[in-house]
Formats: sequence, structure tokens, C-alpha cells
Amino acid sequence: MRQLKPEVVESRKKNLLQWVIHYYIKNSRPVSSSLIADEAGMGLSPATIRNILQELEDEGFLHQPHTSAGREPTDKGYRFFVDYLIDVQRLASDDKERIERQYRDRVDELDTLLSETSKLLSKVSQGAGLVLSQQMRDQTLRRLELIPLTGKNVLGILVTEAGLVRHWPIRLNFAPTARQINVLNRFLNDTICGCTVKDAQSMVMSHLRKMEAEFQELTNLADELLKEVGRVITPESLYVEGTDNILSYAEDIGDVAMVQALMRVFNEKRRLAGLLEHELGRKFEGGKLSLAKPKPHVSIGVESGLPELKDLSLVTTTYKYNDRVVGVLGILGSKRMEYSRMMSLVDYMGDIVSRQLCGWEQEDRGHE
Repeated sequence: MRQLKPEVVESRKKNLLQWVIHYYIKNSRPVSSSLIADEAGMGLSPATIRNILQELEDEGFLHQPHTSAGREPTDKGYRFFVDYLIDVQRLASDDKERIERQYRDRVDELDTLLSETSKLLSKVSQGAGLVLSQQMRDQTLRRLELIPLTGKNVLGILVTEAGLVRHWPIRLNFAPTARQINVLNRFLNDTICGCTVKDAQSMVMSHLRKMEAEFQELTNLADELLKEVGRVITPESLYVEGTDNILSYAEDIGDVAMVQALMRVFNEKRRLAGLLEHELGRKFEGGKLSLAKPKPHVSIGVESGLPELKDLSLVTTTYKYNDRVVGVLGILGSKRMEYSRMMSLVDYMGDIVSRQLCGWEQEDRGHE
């Protein structure tokens, strides 16, 4: 009897596993040995196929729901499939056109950019689109100033280096003069430019306390403004779109209780944000990306760390501003997702968001 070389046996096993998982992702049907013999075109006998399938099941790559049923991939099987996708396929041209069209008109604020990005990820993937931005309190300030309205009413404007913009009305305890507002705006932007939002108040107040008593009203004005800043720097930093799409995978998730538990996770954004912050921390090293372009990361089932996501997969990547990692975006969907396309999608979207942030900076410099 002819003995096959070990590398040939291993290659044949990998090819068959790839075919089984690809078929299952496409058709959501357990795969039998007779189906493989009829459709895979591998030139293997039914007996050989059965033996390989049994080996793959013994090794934990496949499982058989019922004795007479075909095989389905396990999380270990999906992990092999994802890791085997060395060359991520290019996004289809119609997907790229749809994405580029979405960004053709300038998005003026980071909030809008990230919100639209989560919507687009959801629309193209038919899953849930997730985008996490860096907490605003940790971002570096570019500008903070007041614009007088009427009487005691002013408008506060805050802009961070990463492009986050906040503007909100403030009612003061007194009516400031135009000179006071102008002096404060100059003083603030000389003082806080380049420091983080969370450090701005202590830095400004420390400087003001050293000034003469005649500036007491100015001190009060600055104090009120910075207290207001403390109240507005906690907007939602997680953008989620398309959670209803997950319900279309109900047959993959299991019973009603699991679906309800999953919906609770979406409502408790803190847990989802924590999951993405973990992804962000995994790729964030001293605030810098490595020179190598980061590859999309795939968490399959329980690899995410959330039990409620055990029947789903999460594909993520980071986006950056001036070579600094500032957020993470991704897609949450069925384990039967088309992995190469989803990996390519988040990779492409990460590039687009990074380019958009960089483009804003170049525009701002051009206006200086």
C-alpha cells in the first residue's frame, strides 16, 4: 500500500477543511462526505473523505450536531479559516464606490464622521457596525473659546487635535464685556493649546491665581467655562449601528434567551465599549503604531471575552491621527460571515477614517 508523505496528508486535510467551512458559510448547511465527494472536486474517495472528516472532528475543527448529520465548523475551525486567509481579497468595486460616495462631501465633525462610519459598516456588511473613539478627556486641545450672544449668554466652542468639536450655550452669573471675552480667549488658547482636556482646568486656574486681583472677574468667567467643559466632555464615544441586523442571525444564535441577552449587551454600551477598548489597547503601544500596517483582528465566539457573543464573530481594526492610534472600528456578525470581505472592509474603512482626519489637519493648516 502506497504511503503518502506527511506534508501531502496535511495539505489535503487543510484543503478539505477550507472547502467545508467555505461551503458552510455560504449555505448554512452541515456538510456530508457524499456532498464533498460530489461537489468538491478533490479526487478523493468517499472512504478517504470520511476518514479525514473524522480526524478533523477529533482535532476539534468540526463537529457533528447529530449522528446522521453532516459536519459544521467549530470556533477552532473558523479560527483556522481566518488565519489561513493570508491574502485578504480586495473589496468589490461597487462596495468601494458606495464607501467613497459616502465621504465625498466633507464631514465637518468627528462625531458625524464616526456615526456615518458605523452606519456604512452596518450597511455594507449586513451586520452591526461599531466605532469607538478615544475618550475626549484624553484628547489634546486645539482651541477653546467663548462667543458672546446676548446679556449673560455665551456660546462655548471646544476643538481637539483629533477633530472632535463641541459647541454649547452657557448662561453666566454676570454679563461679560467684549474685552473680557477677548482677553480670556487669548489667554485660554495661549495656556491650554497642546494639553489634554482633563488637565486644562487645573492648568488655567493655576495661571489665573497668579494674576492680580483686578482680573478676579476674568477668573470667575474662566472657572465657569471650564466647569461647563467638564460637563460636555463625556459624550457617547461608542457608535453602534445595525443591531437589528443581528436578529437575522437568530438561527445561529440559538434560543430566545440568548438573543435577549445579546440585545441587552447592545443596550449596555459600556460593555461593548470595554470590548473595543481592549482591542484598542491590544494595538496601542505608547500611543504609536508600529511601522507595519496593522492587520484586521478577528475574534471568534468566546474569544471576544463576552459570553453573549459566543455565536458571533467580531472583525476590528484601528484608525489613527498623525500616526497616533485614536480609535477602533469593526463589524459584529454571524460566524458564517464572509471573512475575507469583512476583513477587507474594516481595513479599507480604517484607512478612509485615518485619511479623513489627516485631511482635516491639512485643510486647517492651509487656512492658518
